Amino acid sequence: MAKITLKVPKGAVSMQNGTIVEWFVAAGEVVQVGQLIYAIETEKTTIEVESPFAGAITPIAQPGQTLPVGAPVATIEN
Repeated sequence: MAKITLKVPKGAVSMQNGTIVEWFVAAGEVVQVGQLIYAIETEKTTIEVESPFAGAITPIAQPGQTLPVGAPVATIEN
């Protein structure tokens, strides 16, 4: 089994931080590639993030938490 860390995506060139708005999946839920997993708010917009991998997800960041681009958000075990 591989454990993959998902990180805050860079939504725009000027983006430095994002705030987790909500999770669309629960801890331990098995997600599929392309499934929406969480929403993150930037200075300009809210981005709905899709899972790049299939597997059981474990959120690290909590709603309301502001993180820099590249910070860990969740892990997926597949």
